[in-house]
Amino acid sequence: MIHGNNTEKGIIFNIERFAIDDGPGIRTLVFFKGCNLHCSWCQNPESHKPKIEILFHKNVCSACGRCIEVCPQHAVYLDEKYGYLSDYTKCDGCGLCVKECYYSAREMVGCYYSVDELMAEIVKDLHFFEESGGGVTFSGGEPLLQAEFLKQVLIACRSAHIHTALETAGNISWEIIEPLIDFLDLVFIDYKQYDSDIHLKETGVPNKRIIETISRLNESDKEVIVRIPIIPGVNFTVEILQKMFGELTKYRNLKHIELLPFHALGKGKYQGLGMPYKFDEVKSLKKQDLESVRRIGSEMGLQVLIGSI
Repeated sequence: MIHGNNTEKGIIFNIERFAIDDGPGIRTLVFFKGCNLHCSWCQNPESHKPKIEILFHKNVCSACGRCIEVCPQHAVYLDEKYGYLSDYTKCDGCGLCVKECYYSAREMVGCYYSVDELMAEIVKDLHFFEESGGGVTFSGGEPLLQAEFLKQVLIACRSAHIHTALETAGNISWEIIEPLIDFLDLVFIDYKQYDSDIHLKETGVPNKRIIETISRLNESDKEVIVRIPIIPGVNFTVEILQKMFGELTKYRNLKHIELLPFHALGKGKYQGLGMPYKFDEVKSLKKQDLESVRRIGSEMGLQVLIGSI
């Protein structure tokens, strides 16, 4: 169901329950749609665009062509490589092609929620939060691109005594972040690459603003965890990681550094959106692959942990 419109509500593409790797206790993850980075390895390519999209599942499609016939916007077309895709510039998210697909080969990604509607979903897990010391984690995409909506949800969570965490790429001005700080208990921020030119090539933006955000968060009184996704061909070298760790030694108020092993679990979603996947032939990393990296950071005086895939 589509709730309202994007002038008065927030757009969410997933709500995941019983998560244990994105903050303390048992958590509910709320994934905001829309991102101002486009990382070449992103596991959630459906998070990039800030509107409803149609994800196509080629493996269950019968190639009947009904989706093309029923689309009132003439947005569905047949791509020789990827199958029956929807043109993002034409699709209005009506969902008719999804409803009329006999084989469930099409999926709507994105749903508009009011603050009350989203809170109704979050408080379903209140008992688990209370029993485990958990709470809600806002992820994406980039939640800070919907800062006003996020702020209202955070205020509602504070009123309900729910622990709040934010996962951000940090490519946002501090003027947008600062009004939210008082309503957050924990912030995860990604640090992807020391070299700004490589960062620009692999994510679409330089890293200057992200470094500034890490610095500002370090000066706040909030619990802050810096996450480094370890990506083969992007930052998985001793030289680059030593530089990244060296930068992070400047920030002594961080709780710890968390290394995230690369995985290719999002490959199918790229195909379903008609997007090429740069890491098609790259094998996923295991926790043990990052042990030598962890030791480099530890030897430089940092507390470094290895996160889950």
